[in-house]
Amino acid sequence: MKKLRKIDLYLLPLFPVMLIAVILRSVALINSFNTVTMHYEDKTAIGVANLLVTLACVAFVSYLFFGEKEQKLISVSGNPASYIPAGLVSCALLFIGAQCLGGAFNYSPAPIPLLMLVCAVLAFASVASFFLSVFVEHGAEVYKAAFSLAIVLFLAFYSVYLFFNKSIHPTNSPNKVLDQLAYVSAAIFFLFESRIHLRRAKWRGYVAFGLIAGLLTAYSAIPSLIAYMANGNIVSDSIVESALSLLVSTLIISRVIQSRSLTPEGECSAAFSIEAMAQRREEQIREGTLARAQDNNIEGREDDAETSNYTFDIPEVTKIDDNENGAEPTEQ
Repeated sequence: MKKLRKIDLYLLPLFPVMLIAVILRSVALINSFNTVTMHYEDKTAIGVANLLVTLACVAFVSYLFFGEKEQKLISVSGNPASYIPAGLVSCALLFIGAQCLGGAFNYSPAPIPLLMLVCAVLAFASVASFFLSVFVEHGAEVYKAAFSLAIVLFLAFYSVYLFFNKSIHPTNSPNKVLDQLAYVSAAIFFLFESRIHLRRAKWRGYVAFGLIAGLLTAYSAIPSLIAYMANGNIVSDSIVESALSLLVSTLIISRVIQSRSLTPEGECSAAFSIEAMAQRREEQIREGTLARAQDNNIEGREDDAETSNYTFDIPEVTKIDDNENGAEPTEQ
């Protein structure tokens, strides 16, 4: 059984809190949200949901102080848990980039057209960022760090665009405020991720803001999509935005979960296992060779003992010369 780590104490309550908050906000959007004033008529359900999410975010901030100790970890991105959510987010960024590009040429009060144009460019650049982070696992750290700032700037500028865009939501609309908080927290998370490419990772901040951003983006996106499917009301800026928020939440939570199993630099469990197996095999071979040598030695002594029963010594015969015995030589 694996040892329970500190990060697990934060991951375990994440999903129950998310589920309860999403259900409460979905009920509030369907039953008590006024699409004319863009406010809630009955604030009981949404008040409880907001309080629960706020307390959870405050608890997640405590990871900055009580989380795992800072260490250099080896980041891994070439696995399905990384490139599948990244690919889905990239597709959503293409759609929202096209949406912003089309909206930039509409006649809208300043500075909305400029903000939408900037968001469109940054959305397309963010696709390249995800491509580099997934398919270029080693090397090009500077380029990956530079491109990873594109998604940070996109999320930041998009939250600014939401603030100035009053065509659907007023400035103090609770849905607009929630969407802004979700995108700002996601921008902070990806800012910590950009530090990983520069080998200046701050894993406590990465996990803390990952938990916050994952919760807020899911809390923003899922009830909005449920309300749209239930009664056709668009409670965010667009359905594409809600879909992007949901996919960003999936990506962030996936990355945070992966961070709990990263290996510190200089250590590799697989390499250690292979090395241990090799050493154990060498010991087995050495022990087997010694045992065979001992067996061969014992068998050799037994063979010598058996053959000694069937051998005898032949005395050496010395030839005696006749002249030495005083015999006279014969004449011929």
